[in-house]
Amino acid sequence: MTKEMKTKSFTYILPLMDYFVNVRKRNLVNTYVGSKNKPELTNHIFLLYKFHGTKDFILYEEQLEKSSIFHSKYDPDKTHVMFVFNVPEDYQDIYDLYLAGKYSEFPQDYKIQIFKFHNITEATHRVAQVLFKHPDIREELEERLGVDIPEHMEVSSIPDMKLETY
Repeated sequence: MTKEMKTKSFTYILPLMDYFVNVRKRNLVNTYVGSKNKPELTNHIFLLYKFHGTKDFILYEEQLEKSSIFHSKYDPDKTHVMFVFNVPEDYQDIYDLYLAGKYSEFPQDYKIQIFKFHNITEATHRVAQVLFKHPDIREELEERLGVDIPEHMEVSSIPDMKLETY
């Protein structure tokens, strides 16, 4: 069930985890906001890792489990482990904006956190353009869709929950 393409949750939600745990991208398969295996867990963040039995990975697992926002973990299959975290109270507004697809409304300091976390240094990077509703993306979408897009509209779609749910 592992998906090749990174989710929008990976791009926009994973950086907030870095305030609470030292997120390692190595072995991180993807990030989700839901799980078909755990439908009762709404308003959570799911990190899917490829399991490695190394001492280093086991120590990292322990670090994740000690986080103040850690909820639980489970093994969706024999080669992966899913870590489930509560949405941090102070970041609930960002999580809600994300679910509504209102990326440009993220607070300025969180946009900077996204840039730092993903090592985005160019204003031409697609994520930067989405966060600041760049006119080039609007024009590209208007041409592709054959419609006018008002300036107040976001330039990226809301998260597709079929893709954002493991």
